[in-house]
Amino acid sequence: GLFNRYCSTEDGFYYLTEEDSELADGSYAPHLMYMDYATCQEVYLCSDSSCKHNTEDCTSVLSGASSDGRIFTWDGYLYFLDRPIDTSGTTNVQAEQAELYRMNMDGSGRERIYSFESDATVEDVALSGKDGLYFVTKKLGTSESGSGTYTTTSDRQLICLNLKTGKAKSVCSLDFGDGMTWEIIGSAGEKIILKVYQYPDNMTEKDVAALDENNYLDLLKKSRIVYASLELSTGEKTQVYSQPTEGNSYTEKILDGCLYVSNESSQDIIKIDLATGEKSTLCSLESNYIYGTLGDYLCCTRYDSTSDSGYSLVNVKNGDITHCSLTNQSLGWQLDLIAIAKDRVLVVYDYEYAPLGDDSYDITRYQYGLISMDDLLNSVPNYTPIQMIEKGI
Repeated sequence: GLFNRYCSTEDGFYYLTEEDSELADGSYAPHLMYMDYATCQEVYLCSDSSCKHNTEDCTSVLSGASSDGRIFTWDGYLYFLDRPIDTSGTTNVQAEQAELYRMNMDGSGRERIYSFESDATVEDVALSGKDGLYFVTKKLGTSESGSGTYTTTSDRQLICLNLKTGKAKSVCSLDFGDGMTWEIIGSAGEKIILKVYQYPDNMTEKDVAALDENNYLDLLKKSRIVYASLELSTGEKTQVYSQPTEGNSYTEKILDGCLYVSNESSQDIIKIDLATGEKSTLCSLESNYIYGTLGDYLCCTRYDSTSDSGYSLVNVKNGDITHCSLTNQSLGWQLDLIAIAKDRVLVVYDYEYAPLGDDSYDITRYQYGLISMDDLLNSVPNYTPIQMIEKGI
């Protein structure tokens, strides 16, 4: 699926620290951290008990890592994609080489297994299929428009990296000749799911880039959001759903081979079975902003979340809705639902923080804990704390 600076397994939670720490030689680097669900301890991803975790020899230290690095697990290994910042949408065009590293789940045995083309920018997505790992690469350039210079992308390719041979091949171009940049939102089996804004009058993104803000907002009211699936075996793209945006916010999530979509002008959550194309209404509720997924549940909030900081948990098997009123203990903010492992959920249920004097706060530590799915569904704040050593993410 889509990936980030964290990932989880049945046994624990991995993350890459957001702030670099100073090492013994005066340089700075991020650390790989691991929260072990069995012991409820956070540790540096390093099995040497005498290590101070401040040299490049430590398996938790990622020296020279980009601030846009990403981690994910697949097939029993932990992967780190060291990718330079994607400058699409800015006037800064840079091309540093992205590299993919693989290591054991305890951080040992790290090795670079692939270097992407030196002039390719790697997007923020990694997907797995029967033939290997899939990434999206593109070339960046600049173009002039009425409102100034903007970054263009070209030669956008879906590539498959065969981990047995260490070779990558292009599966298909993601430039479909329609002047639009299709965004990958996830996968279902051997399909990749895409979305795009479809503007009226066959306007392309280049046309839209030349508009001022008011004209752009007017245009959004006449646009549609279109979802499509892309077969990995054939590169064939098929539209699966579309809805008018009318300037409204909308959300979507993929879970168990189905696409779930909502928008703020309706209380419905629409279910699209990506294998059959069948469309149905899963349920209707005021809190239909789909924030995330957790096991068989969609985690939903209000589009205007100020009126209720709880969650509506929607069971996708039957459409049943359970309201969870739990919030962050210190500040009453929304509970952060992070990951699920068997029947327990990893959440951030408390903060250490410093008030900044203007109704905002500097969070100095996120307090993670485990709660049973039963307690979450019944709004029982029965957390088992993770013993934290870093700030969290």
